[in-house]
Amino acid sequence: MKKPSQLIRLIWDFYRENQEELQQLKSLEKCKVFRRWGILHIQCMNQDLAESISRKRGLLREPVSQMRLAQKIKISVRDTTILVFSVDPDTIIA
Repeated sequence: MKKPSQLIRLIWDFYRENQEELQQLKSLEKCKVFRRWGILHIQCMNQDLAESISRKRGLLREPVSQMRLAQKIKISVRDTTILVFSVDPDTIIA
């Protein structure tokens, strides 16, 4: 199994003292995570995984916001965008 990206490890480290929330985000290791132009891209292998990750957007928003990693988070499968949301709470873009 390949090593998780530095961005994934940063998000996991944010929750290292809360094992329940950390376990909810372990599925990120199956995704490609990178930053570009202020957007944290999460590219998932399939639709089910993308939907599972999108349901955890609250857990993703907190560390990305506090560490100022990006202004928006985009979850996609191949070239299809599933969800784009701002790290500012209560803002869903698509």
